[in-house]
Amino acid sequence: MKIAVVHDYLCGMGGSERVFQYICEEFAEADIYTLAYNPKLAPTYFREKNIRTTWLNFFVRNMESFRWFFPIATYVMQSLSFKDYDLVITSSATVAKYIKVPNGKHICYCYIPTRALWQTNEYFGSGYKKRLIHLLLKYLRKRDITAANGVDKFIAISKVTKESIKKIYKKDSSIIPSPIDLSKFNFESKKGNNFLIVSRLENWKKLDYAIEAFNKLKLPLRVIGTGAEGKKLRRIAKSNITFLGSVDDDTLAKEYSSAKAVIFTPYLEYGLIPLEANACGTPVICYGKGGVLETMVSTDDSKKNKQHPTAIFFYKQTSVALINAVKDFEKYTFSARNIAKHAQKWGIEEFKEKLRQLIKKI
Repeated sequence: MKIAVVHDYLCGMGGSERVFQYICEEFAEADIYTLAYNPKLAPTYFREKNIRTTWLNFFVRNMESFRWFFPIATYVMQSLSFKDYDLVITSSATVAKYIKVPNGKHICYCYIPTRALWQTNEYFGSGYKKRLIHLLLKYLRKRDITAANGVDKFIAISKVTKESIKKIYKKDSSIIPSPIDLSKFNFESKKGNNFLIVSRLENWKKLDYAIEAFNKLKLPLRVIGTGAEGKKLRRIAKSNITFLGSVDDDTLAKEYSSAKAVIFTPYLEYGLIPLEANACGTPVICYGKGGVLETMVSTDDSKKNKQHPTAIFFYKQTSVALINAVKDFEKYTFSARNIAKHAQKWGIEEFKEKLRQLIKKI
């Protein structure tokens, strides 16, 4: 059987890029395709692989440049030839699912239906990019649905994604949650005094209200990540907030382990950050909607289900709600050992086995 695996683009170090690596590891015999590949920004795993890219590789070098080329990128992915493949597995939140597999099966591991098209206001906020995409929105949404119709089987990362696939694409899907690499994170019971944010610094991550909250709280906050909103967030942050930019895996694990708690601000279909924090024995203060309801045990849920809590929730994306949550957090005692034990359910090997078995059935 001839197999190919395809990712949207490999120009960053986000959760989807890591998950794609695990897919490639499980299907080591497969050819690897992507729209564009930047070895300086992608996981180091791919440097030793033969990555097949498109002509847009010259132009798309990061997430920001990808956004400008998104409409063209859908056509470029569509033009790739997969006629000789029996099975193609796409890892997609944007353009990978646009490929065509005329003689084989197309299975799509879907993180979310294209956020820029279906959560446009939240994704872009305000400005000329939002106005530009709105001019093409009806046309681009139609193309997105057409691409989804070419997928033989969707696999969703969560119930939230499954519901979105059903609502937007009118297709059923199975659920296999995304994993975390437990070997990279060390359980540490002794915590520091600082809070931590790990995130792409993008508008849809809703980090501005967290900066505002910690400006008022005057508590130490460390921020890991880069993105288009970086300059703005640094400009409004006070001296108690430190921006670390991009860090390596060892530094990330140390920051997770030593943090008093990790702050998680967005509405997401899943969210690997809270699980990575838990793997280090660190609790999370998070916006209590979306995928975290499937992965975290809130202080309220722990009382009902007699489970050890891993997080405290707040229910409005405002600085006031977050400030109150941080104050509430101080009233609870969390067990670092039990939090780390909770994260063990999301290991890589379990993910690979579930994926392999589901694809065998298909």
